[in-house]
Amino acid sequence: MAVTDSSPAASRPASLREPAYRLPTVGLVIVVTVVAIEAMAVATVMPTVVRSLHGLRFYSWGFTAYLLADVVGMVDAGRRTDEHGPSSSLLGGLGLFAAGLLVASIAPDMAVFLVGRVLQGLGGGAMIVAVYVVVARAFPDSLHPRVFAALSAAWVVPALVGPAIAGVVTSAFGWRWVFGGIAPLAVGGAAMLLPVLREMPAAPVGAGRRGYGIGAGVLLAGGLGLLQAAAEAVDWWSLPMLVAGVTLGLPQLLRVLPRGSLTLTRGLPTVTVLRGILTCAFFGAEAYLPLTLTRVHGGTARVVGIPLTVGALGWSAGSWWQGRTSRSRVQLLEVGFGLVATGIALLVIVAQPGASMWLAIPIWTLAGAGMGTAIPTISVLLIELSPDEDQGANSAAMQVSDVVGSIIGIAAAGALVTALGLHRITTAVTIGNAGLAGVAILGAFAARRARAPG
Repeated sequence: MAVTDSSPAASRPASLREPAYRLPTVGLVIVVTVVAIEAMAVATVMPTVVRSLHGLRFYSWGFTAYLLADVVGMVDAGRRTDEHGPSSSLLGGLGLFAAGLLVASIAPDMAVFLVGRVLQGLGGGAMIVAVYVVVARAFPDSLHPRVFAALSAAWVVPALVGPAIAGVVTSAFGWRWVFGGIAPLAVGGAAMLLPVLREMPAAPVGAGRRGYGIGAGVLLAGGLGLLQAAAEAVDWWSLPMLVAGVTLGLPQLLRVLPRGSLTLTRGLPTVTVLRGILTCAFFGAEAYLPLTLTRVHGGTARVVGIPLTVGALGWSAGSWWQGRTSRSRVQLLEVGFGLVATGIALLVIVAQPGASMWLAIPIWTLAGAGMGTAIPTISVLLIELSPDEDQGANSAAMQVSDVVGSIIGIAAAGALVTALGLHRITTAVTIGNAGLAGVAILGAFAARRARAPG
């Protein structure tokens, strides 16, 4: 007869404050914070970088190179983490990420700087997939909502202070120190995770069954690059480029996503696609909110960033709430998508010249709260629905869905603005936000299919 521990300590629910979970939680938060700081810092210093390196025509590639390499890193890490565990992808990804930061910090020209951005993207993609596998294997199910709430919160402080710190460092020491100064943080995060990675169980039997490798990631990234280029120009060659992008990328996307994703099959396929639907709606609208406040209301650079900052606080509040509420996961998804849809729809008011630009602050806080509620919920569901042998592949699929959704949303909104012209920004943003709100509403209805039948 088995002996059970009936002490009060044994009956208490697990907590992130327990010694067994405290160190890995801090390490994971540091890893995500490093990625967040880098993202915020790059957006701040990129104008200075291209001016210093005489590479203004490559400005957008400073962001695109990272994003496309990120996809390659995710796809490669998906199968790798299933076959060999998350250690190599997490530590190797951190190493690549740090190397990319150092290459960027010493770049003599724009070409070398972009090489650094590619290395950062490859490392960042591998890291984020490995992080999800570590959460799945190092923490009990009851703690997953709170772990993902902590990881979401790790973006808040960089969003609040990252741009300001990057600006101060650039002014005082130069932009190169922004990149060089982040690298040690990546090493620190890796050091804190070493103990838990050593104890990580071996890969389950049958792991790594998905039939794709890094080549699928390269082809998918190429297709996404063509799609983005087609949307930026809106010229006679945009349609052929769009067709080429879809032809190149769609077959690879279908290989990466779980079978039945595009038809919203119940359970894991729907959960994976929901991430892309959410990012398509939110980031498509957010990308052009500063432009709206600048062109329609004459807002300064300092002012137009306030709604995005406060929106990050709403995101953090939503994450905190979903980790502590007793609502079902499907209900949380419906709430999250509903808040995002409402926030985007209300931006139509902000796009009108007679409205107050300050309305954007409570509106985008509402949308941010929706993202904070839905994003961790999707992550928790993905882990719950993933067999142990497919945790890496499914985590990669969700991250790829995230990136693809963001690119489609931003590209669609950008194509609309380009086609109508900045002199008709109100019309373009009104149509775009109405369509993106509709995408979020679609996600709210699709959320009912997030649970597997039975």
